[in-house]
Amino acid sequence: MAWTKTIAYTLATCSLWLPANADNVWPNEATDELEKMLFEQQNPFEGSLATFAVPCSASGLAIGRGFGAEWIRNAYHDMATADVQAGTGGIDASIVFEKDRPENPGSGFQETLDFFRPRYTTRSSLSDLFAMGAVFGVGGCSNGNIILPYRAGRVDATGPGPSGVPEPQEDLATHTAKFVRQGFNTTEMIALVACGHTVGGVHGVDFPEIVPNPQPPPVTGPFGNDNTVFFDTTTSNFDNQVAKEFVANISQNPLAFGHNETTRSDFRIFNADGGDMISRMAESQEFFSQTCATLFERMINTVPPNVKLTDALQPLPVKPRKWSIDVNADKTLTVSLTLRIVDTLLGGGIQALVKPVSRAGAALPVASPVVIGNISTSICDYPNCGPSFVYLDYSINIPAEQGISSFTVDVTDGSGKTTTFNNGGAGFPLSDAIQPQMSLSTQTTKTVNGVTLQQLNVTAAVYNADQYTNISLIVPQPSNFSATISPWVAEVAPMKASGKIAGTNFTLYTGSWLASDAGAPQHPFDVLATGPKGSASSTFNSWGDVPFVL
Repeated sequence: MAWTKTIAYTLATCSLWLPANADNVWPNEATDELEKMLFEQQNPFEGSLATFAVPCSASGLAIGRGFGAEWIRNAYHDMATADVQAGTGGIDASIVFEKDRPENPGSGFQETLDFFRPRYTTRSSLSDLFAMGAVFGVGGCSNGNIILPYRAGRVDATGPGPSGVPEPQEDLATHTAKFVRQGFNTTEMIALVACGHTVGGVHGVDFPEIVPNPQPPPVTGPFGNDNTVFFDTTTSNFDNQVAKEFVANISQNPLAFGHNETTRSDFRIFNADGGDMISRMAESQEFFSQTCATLFERMINTVPPNVKLTDALQPLPVKPRKWSIDVNADKTLTVSLTLRIVDTLLGGGIQALVKPVSRAGAALPVASPVVIGNISTSICDYPNCGPSFVYLDYSINIPAEQGISSFTVDVTDGSGKTTTFNNGGAGFPLSDAIQPQMSLSTQTTKTVNGVTLQQLNVTAAVYNADQYTNISLIVPQPSNFSATISPWVAEVAPMKASGKIAGTNFTLYTGSWLASDAGAPQHPFDVLATGPKGSASSTFNSWGDVPFVL
């Protein structure tokens, strides 16, 4: 079973969600997956990472720890090695190579990696995911009062950055210099520390010199007890209590008034300007929230100058969510389509018509949604994360000789007004040039030299296959399985003709990919046809749509 590796894959203030602008079209490889994860929090297709940050006190971890606080800390520690003058570092996932440093104690960084790594793909860098984790942490812990605008396009590091995370035992001059290197002045340093310390606390298991840790630690849960002392008395709320308690001199914050004077880093930092900024944050929750929103947005957008982030993501009002095209023996195509529609567009009705367009550009019969039982929906895990969505399913039969190239959607709201969504003018592209036939494809396992490996067997239908010289199955895989993360490479398996579909211009091609490592991820796969006259592809197809056979 032959396959080859090719070059690494590459990708070309508080606010509520706004309607997508004309430049926000589908598909967009740089943003589609991240937009889905950001806005479709409770959806019928897969679990949401945001769920773990709601409520802020929830934790499947040791007593005294929460996901929201850990994800905010993870993002800061990842960013903290940045040198804005040199143009290096920032949010780049280098933290995964730095977990064993004294400046990064505790298991939180590994646990964060374990949570986000399954979503790491060619279309969602780990650094983009870590930034999204901070968005979820702040949104969940503030109950939606602070929604950080989220941009995509961060590039993962291939190794560790320089040391530079501030440590509690360091003096004020050292802390100030480190924050300046990261791009924050003294006032911003004070505010950023207060914002980061409004949730969470100091874990005795990680910092016994700050929080004395009983030996052995008391075990009161399945994952133990971290012997945590929280920064303030409302650790489950993203509020200004950490500032209010410090100014009132009643703080339980061990980094401000702990028994170890050497590690009272918050005390030194909060007083770096004579106590002015921390007092202003204590006086006004609104000022605290606005300041934190501004600084955290800057934090997650700290990247080298050669890395260009997208505009802040906004949800498409109408977006294809799932689709497939089956070529049938009766010379027809069955287009199965699920649309995601912002629920307010429907106004309580289900008036959304799909208007397909043939290969030649001719209008095809209009399709209504197939409504079976309750309509699937998606809502936020916390307030203000974005709109709620409705998912509508369609099954469209089209003569194979006409085929399909695109479609538009007419949505009629409760008042009877109809709006056409045409994806910026060109329609939503949906080509039948090459499409995997999921019912004819399988996934299985194969034992090689005592190692169980995954195998993917794909059958694809190719229209006018004679125009192509190569038909390939492509499964992106890590370039280095022994590394924590590594650039993706395309593993390519040739596909061979297995027969024509009678009465049509479609030919079936089959190809198989066998994993080279027991830990190979089920990364979405592509099928690609190339030739002197052009190319065609079907990309990012899910293994979940391929039947598993023993």
